[in-house]
Amino acid sequence: MSTALMQAVAVAVGGAAGALLRHGVNLLLPRSTQHAFSISTLTVNVVGCFFAGLLLVWILQRSETDFWRALLLTGLMGGLTTFSAFGLDLLLLVRAERWALLGLTVFLHVALGLAAVLAGWRIGQSTWPMPG
Repeated sequence: MSTALMQAVAVAVGGAAGALLRHGVNLLLPRSTQHAFSISTLTVNVVGCFFAGLLLVWILQRSETDFWRALLLTGLMGGLTTFSAFGLDLLLLVRAERWALLGLTVFLHVALGLAAVLAGWRIGQSTWPMPG
């Protein structure tokens, strides 16, 4: 199997697993009928950012970095996290003219996402110290 085909299969397998995880989060944390804020979108974006930071440290220490990046970051994390769903959540808030909630939503996703990536990266460095 060629490298490009193997990476494509890795992205597809990882993406399917990530999408199934995303669906599970939607079932566990359903959208409230009271407002347009989606806690499930925030949850998967923050959790996805954390694991992206953690996995990046692990991946950078593997010999097959392209395969693992395709499987875990592009596939799994890409299927799990939902930037397009985040955009739709924002559209609902704009259409409802819920400006304060719109600002809070953007702030929480960006701030918590960045904090989660940093936390994942630091835990990854502690767990799998970089040589040298």
